[in-house]
Amino acid sequence: RTCRGVGVGDSVKSMINDLSTDNLIAIAEFLPKTSRVLLAVAMTAPSSAWRGRQDQPISKASKAIISSAKPVDRPVPGPSLIEGLCAENEESNNQAKLKHGMILGDELKLQIGEYYAAKNWGILDFVDVEKSLASRLNDSDLFAILACIDAKKNLKRLSLTHCFNIVGHGLEPLRGSVILKQLDLSLVRQCEDPRSLKNDAGLISQEEVVPILDDILSAGGNAFRRMKFPWKWIPYEQSGCEWRGPVDELYELYKKYNGVE
Repeated sequence: RTCRGVGVGDSVKSMINDLSTDNLIAIAEFLPKTSRVLLAVAMTAPSSAWRGRQDQPISKASKAIISSAKPVDRPVPGPSLIEGLCAENEESNNQAKLKHGMILGDELKLQIGEYYAAKNWGILDFVDVEKSLASRLNDSDLFAILACIDAKKNLKRLSLTHCFNIVGHGLEPLRGSVILKQLDLSLVRQCEDPRSLKNDAGLISQEEVVPILDDILSAGGNAFRRMKFPWKWIPYEQSGCEWRGPVDELYELYKKYNGVE
């Protein structure tokens, strides 16, 4: 279920690599969209082997799996996926609170539906995998995923939903991107209140992430429009465009991009 470690045995990998592209695509269609790229990473190399290698050669099997992620016209996601995510939410003792008036199942349909309707890998959102999986992914996993989908050239929106184990250096493949428009580091679903994560705000590090964001914002002709910071990074009250926090590297980034949530 994760691309950490070997993930797929050599004999199984050999068998899958021998499958036709049509068969690989048929198999991938049974998986949630994010799980497809996790499988694609594992079919090329363990995620740890991708670290620092954005030019990692991608196997035939991985390319077929990645290319199978096409926009869908039918209603998505399927009820079994929504039911599974809602059931996990009810069983967990550590979930962010829903915003007032929100119904989880309905909101998940909207968020995942928008994700699945995007062309290819224009959007990457970990909302369609269980929190128990998303929360275990590390920076090597994230680096491998972004490199596998060639995020610098393709990704327009990234949401690290429930990726509590990410520190930030896994975002390196996005350096210099001029097409990334939105980055959501709040670590919660769109229908959830990030303030309820004060005691479980994840490992995401300002020191690791800010230099990468600064590099993106410094790129000439960048398309960046919207970012959501982790709640723990913003220990101040915002009033319009007035900054009330400490004068630090986050403040310098704020001056460059005046649109913090």
